[in-house]
Amino acid sequence: MFEPKIILLTGARQIGKSTACLRLVTLLRSTPLKVAGLLTQRVGEHDLRVTELHSGETYPLTLPSTSNTGFSLGHFRFSPEAMTRSDQALDACFPTQVFILDEIGPLELTYGQGWIRTFQLLRRYHYRVAFLVVRPELMLRAICRLPAPSYTVIDITPEIRDSVPEALFTIATDACQEEYPSTWKTS
Repeated sequence: MFEPKIILLTGARQIGKSTACLRLVTLLRSTPLKVAGLLTQRVGEHDLRVTELHSGETYPLTLPSTSNTGFSLGHFRFSPEAMTRSDQALDACFPTQVFILDEIGPLELTYGQGWIRTFQLLRRYHYRVAFLVVRPELMLRAICRLPAPSYTVIDITPEIRDSVPEALFTIATDACQEEYPSTWKTS
């Protein structure tokens, strides 16, 4: 049985993990590969939005910090409706060739909420390569939940952050090479 690759992306806050994922998506869009997942972007001090890569839909993930509803965590108050919608969107992500999730954080790994089902979905092996953003302090918890005994951790640092998207692109295209001829691969 084919065992997909799992790549864990980590690094200090604001180092460029989300930017690397966004640039990876842009690179992958130039190929015939199927890309799915959820990308989170900070759009304000207390505001996050999520983009469903398979549908292109984008919507707020958080509520105003003054709201009395939702799950409060750090600077953010997560919208129950948006969390339910994005959690349901995870089902539409598979099967895929490249799965990207930014991020698996304290909401999932400390509180068992949010996109915690991701680990269950990854166990089905309906993907070639998965890229998961995980905070350094939560890495051990994430590793313990992984469906595969092998994984790769890439620690994004200021020295390498500009080269990370192209390296991730190479990992993704190499993992999917069996399905497509190398003639489409860009350099």
